[in-house]
Amino acid sequence: MLLPRDFIRSTAAGFGSKTAFVDGDIRRSFIELHQRSDRLASALQAMGVVKGDVVAILAHDIVEVIEHFYACAKIGAIRVGINWRYAPREMVHLVNDCQPKVVVIQDNCLAILGEHLDQFAAGRQLIGLRGDHGLANDFETMATTDIAAPVLPALEEDDDIAISYTSGTTGLPKGAIWSQRGVRECQIHTTLQMGLVPEDVFLSPGSTAGVGIVLNSFNLVNGMTIVLPGGDFTGEGWLELLAQEKATFSLLMPTLMRRLLDLYKAGDFDASSLRMIAYGSEPTRPAVIREWVDTFPSKIMQMYGLTEATGGWLSFLRHEDHMRAFAGEPELLTSCGKPGLHVELSIRDDDGNELPPGEVGELWARGDVILKGYLNLPEETAATLTDDGWLRCNDLGKYDEEGFFYLTDRKKFMIITGAFNVFPVVVENVLAEHPAVHECAVVGAPHPEWGEAVVAIVSQKPGESVSPEELINHCRGKVAKWEVPKYVKIIDELPKGGTHKIAKHALREALRKDPSELPWSDQL
Repeated sequence: MLLPRDFIRSTAAGFGSKTAFVDGDIRRSFIELHQRSDRLASALQAMGVVKGDVVAILAHDIVEVIEHFYACAKIGAIRVGINWRYAPREMVHLVNDCQPKVVVIQDNCLAILGEHLDQFAAGRQLIGLRGDHGLANDFETMATTDIAAPVLPALEEDDDIAISYTSGTTGLPKGAIWSQRGVRECQIHTTLQMGLVPEDVFLSPGSTAGVGIVLNSFNLVNGMTIVLPGGDFTGEGWLELLAQEKATFSLLMPTLMRRLLDLYKAGDFDASSLRMIAYGSEPTRPAVIREWVDTFPSKIMQMYGLTEATGGWLSFLRHEDHMRAFAGEPELLTSCGKPGLHVELSIRDDDGNELPPGEVGELWARGDVILKGYLNLPEETAATLTDDGWLRCNDLGKYDEEGFFYLTDRKKFMIITGAFNVFPVVVENVLAEHPAVHECAVVGAPHPEWGEAVVAIVSQKPGESVSPEELINHCRGKVAKWEVPKYVKIIDELPKGGTHKIAKHALREALRKDPSELPWSDQL
């Protein structure tokens, strides 16, 4: 029974001095990662950490985050990543929720906690990471001091390996509990289905606090090199690293794709090494996909996944499917692909009955990568997981006769205007086709007659200008009458969450809390 910790030992033996990670000026080989994580694991055990204890880390996307994950995996400790983009209130909630015995804190994250540090650290041992952190324990010292080898406890497939906190778009972050089995299956199957090989150089977008930690461990099953952002992600940095490290593969969020397209066209960057780009995590506008393929010399694929699937990717729209779309089947660009070989997908009605092709319902998923439950939230766990192992994904969608799945929207973002259901992504795709539109989000806003009305928030491309009336007219005839936005707001930049997704929930809640800017506000 191989588990993730076994892959650490195997890659050290099989790939040895080959570079496993690039992090700015730091280059770590597979054998160095194995040795450093062994020492760190021993040091954690000397601090009293045992199997089942939580060991958290608050840091940016640096190679020590990987070493921390490896050390935890070796001794059966439960890894928790704390997103440095969280507000201090969310960070305090997180540590109170998962109760870590030890927390690693990067020096530049101490200031984020500010006056909350004492509350955050209460009853916990702290380890400082990089810089002049001033804490009693030092990560680098622990990772470089030779002490007895760690004692490796017996582990089972169903043992917890990590708790990954959601981005908090529906309230305070909630912790998805991942199993040893789930991480292993994600590592193996996603790597295989993306077609990654030892010769690849994977340019990582970072985001290691949550699902990115699994994404950044895929080299444990194929021995490829992973290039971290060398700090926080920037578009210019990504393009420079692409050329510098001759990266062959990367995974991007659609909002980052849009930014990179603009930068690439405006600058002088070498992207000739890139053989494959994968995208996902939120609906992607067909206009952006077409522009990317016209601009970059690489193959392209889409992946759909969830934190609740161990960061695991559930479906894949492969390069060949994109080529079919460009050859006369454009509807395929709105598909999230076919199920991965390691999962089952199903479309269900509100009563849990399977629906036939073409009918919209909630997406359900089942497989070894599905989370064990939410930490300390039995009611939410029961509402999300069925007794026979199905995950209710909270995404609405359908599938066709060929088995391609199409996500219409998050269930919580569906707009009910009058007696009609409106899926925002349908309207967003049409708005994105307008040449002046940079980014857009469609939400439901309170309306005195229809309950909700369709409202669009739009940013413009540099040097372009468009009026709200023009965008409304652009939608007429392309979507149903009830789907045409009743109000369009143009802003400089759409707000983003910690994972670079458009914070649609924030836009919607702002209109609900203060509808004064809506044309019909005097009737509310």
